[in-house]
Amino acid sequence: MSEHVSEALFELRGVSQSYIKRVAAFLDTVDFTLHRGDTCAIVGASGSGKSTLLNILGLLERPVAGRVGFAGQDVMTASADALARWRNRQMGFIFQAFNLLPRLSALDNVGLPLLYRHQSRSVARELALQKLDEVGLADRAGHFPADLSGGQRQRVAIARALVGQPSLILADEPTGNLDQACANDILELLLDLNRQQQVTLVMVTHDTGLAARFARRVEVVDGHLRECGEHVAA
Repeated sequence: MSEHVSEALFELRGVSQSYIKRVAAFLDTVDFTLHRGDTCAIVGASGSGKSTLLNILGLLERPVAGRVGFAGQDVMTASADALARWRNRQMGFIFQAFNLLPRLSALDNVGLPLLYRHQSRSVARELALQKLDEVGLADRAGHFPADLSGGQRQRVAIARALVGQPSLILADEPTGNLDQACANDILELLLDLNRQQQVTLVMVTHDTGLAARFARRVEVVDGHLRECGEHVAA
């Protein structure tokens, strides 16, 4: 049984999401609570609503019905500027395609979120180098994405997600483009960060083996959520 280190980070109550051009609701009256320090894998078939749930948790879209609370704040009534500020200061995003800027070095890719916070370039680079060191890539700081392996690029993406010291990491199939050995390494890195820094971790994955490593597994089936029980791998 996992222990919640503090209050709920996210609370979804009666949340539904649908789209005008599609008949079926992608989320249908969903209740979901995410506590600080949780590790949660989101699984389910393609089109089941996994990405919609992740977008709501990432404050990238608001549902058409229900209540969403983030860190005690009402997401449904928050301004677009407030949502953008929460994303920038409290969330880190990791994607399957890495989403690194090809003309920037690893160091400058990692430091980019800090520039959006109006940090000086020198401070951003100093903090970025610290994060690259944490993911084992300090010696690749000056390399461009094209010169890095897939696993190294994902480590750069993780460093970028962490550089702003977020309370929540949202990862969308972050190991989907990696071989199994690299996928295991990346997952172990993320789980270590959760254990050491209590960063809340939510990951969408099709890999049941990886999902089994998370304390919580939530399956999305036709817009409904089903908690699969708690399991912590040895």
